Amino acid sequence: MHYRFLALVFTFFLPLTNSSVHAVEVLTKSAVTKVTVFPSGAQIVRTAKIDLAAGDQIIVLQDLPERLIPSSLRVEGAGEKSFEIGSVDSKRIYVNVKNKQGVLDKNERQKLEDIIERLSDENTLLTSRINAAQTQRRLMERLTDLPGRSPGRPFDKQGGDSGAGMFSVESWGQIFDLIGARMSVADDLILQYRKEQRKKTKDIAKLKKRLSEQPAKKERQMEVRVAVHASEQMSGSLKIKYQVREASWRPFYDARLATGEKGVKPMLSLTRRAGIRQWSGEDWSNVKLSLSTTSPQKGSQAPVLVPKRLDLLSNIPVAAKPAPGYLADKVRGRGRGMARTEMMSQDTAAAPLAPVVELKKRRMMARERRASVKQYTFQAVFGIPGLISILPTGDEKKVAISSDKLEPSLKIRAVPKVNSTAFLYAKFTHDKKATPLLPGSVALYRDGTFAGNGSMPLINAGDEYELGFGADEAVKVVRAEIKRTKGKAGVFTKSKTDEQRYTIKITNLHQTAIDMEVIDQIPYSVNENVVVRLLPSSTTPSRQNIKDKRGILAWDFKLGEGQEKLINLDYTITWPADRRLRR
Repeated sequence: MHYRFLALVFTFFLPLTNSSVHAVEVLTKSAVTKVTVFPSGAQIVRTAKIDLAAGDQIIVLQDLPERLIPSSLRVEGAGEKSFEIGSVDSKRIYVNVKNKQGVLDKNERQKLEDIIERLSDENTLLTSRINAAQTQRRLMERLTDLPGRSPGRPFDKQGGDSGAGMFSVESWGQIFDLIGARMSVADDLILQYRKEQRKKTKDIAKLKKRLSEQPAKKERQMEVRVAVHASEQMSGSLKIKYQVREASWRPFYDARLATGEKGVKPMLSLTRRAGIRQWSGEDWSNVKLSLSTTSPQKGSQAPVLVPKRLDLLSNIPVAAKPAPGYLADKVRGRGRGMARTEMMSQDTAAAPLAPVVELKKRRMMARERRASVKQYTFQAVFGIPGLISILPTGDEKKVAISSDKLEPSLKIRAVPKVNSTAFLYAKFTHDKKATPLLPGSVALYRDGTFAGNGSMPLINAGDEYELGFGADEAVKVVRAEIKRTKGKAGVFTKSKTDEQRYTIKITNLHQTAIDMEVIDQIPYSVNENVVVRLLPSSTTPSRQNIKDKRGILAWDFKLGEGQEKLINLDYTITWPADRRLRR
């Protein structure tokens, strides 16, 4: 008997005991508050405010992007009092979202459904009130029989005896007035309640139609479930950190050169900018933005080489070697092609020289906000001031990072064999304490006028680099062939010769002296039987084999105001008479 009673008690309390151990789930919203963008990828920080009750709870977040990297997910918490974070689980789910066509999101649909439910409950209440008013009216109708009833005589369904009645004849008027007033009040209430009911019924129909015309659109999101335990009721916040691949930033630059004049040194303003894109599927609205130079997507370890084995295969003939002149011709042709490509790229940067015009500034110019820079051993982080918004459309958001004032050295460079135009260059040294300048495109401005686009490689602290700022029309360059003679030389050993003579004339039309660099070339030989020699009549070049390119010559000199410079380039080519020369 006692055992049976205990079994019944245990069975009764078992569901209650099991339900108490399940943690309460709390659906919480989060917002992106901080973003660090890498050259490829980004790290996101979301913040969610939470109100914790004493005990175990599951904080459920359903607004994270579906394409986040699960292995990068981390959760931190803080509150008025200490609490514990347990497990962190994530999975992909489908949620209702709002698209460009105005489809209702999950919250908006829930609001409409709540309104429909409330209106339906109110209609039910109105129906009850109408029924109550109708009951009161029927009661008033029954009371009209009271004056004709005898005292103590019950109502007779068949009409009964009129008798002397319960009331005197003088009281009948007052009774009928009271009954009429009460029935009128009941009729007014019934009419009012039915009007309200019809209006609510129409509102319900409109809301249901809107829900049916705009069904919920499903989209995949990442759901994160965070198990927390609090010893007592408190408020706090969670920080959810994760990485996405669908983001990037690129550096680009504005280079503004003031060429100066007599007594005024040239000045170069180099502004570093960043173009940021993201297509991660989430909005970055009013976030704290930072740009990092590190690239976590490139991996954390250097590649490993696999041993490469060589052996001879049997019964396979060895391929014949190419002719001795074939390789030399390939090398010579490739070198000539590379030189022409480089020089033509310089020619495409040509732009007309803009005159220097002084303007008196009557108004204060707006200044661009600059980023704060934190230099670490292996990376630099640029903190963009203010709050930034970037939509997940892939469109580029442009921000300024820094601006430096430099004192460059100017030089005019000419390659008259390819182009008779002279080009202006500005050489500068990057600050030894500054962060490296990453590779990127450069918009070039000379004395306030756009001069073209260029590019910069990686420039480390302390490196020198020069930027081209387009054509300089105030420097005239003319290259002319003076003589070309072909013949034979030698008595016992016959050989052929090709003598070529050129002059290069440079004229400075500037009002100041300029530094000039003239680049030209002579062919070079890869065969000991082919000899190329500069003649004594040539102007001695300042440098040869420029940038390890054989046969490339340079003459460096300063040319005064209105002065001319004449450069002679004379050389001969000698080779055996019985052989043909491939040029």
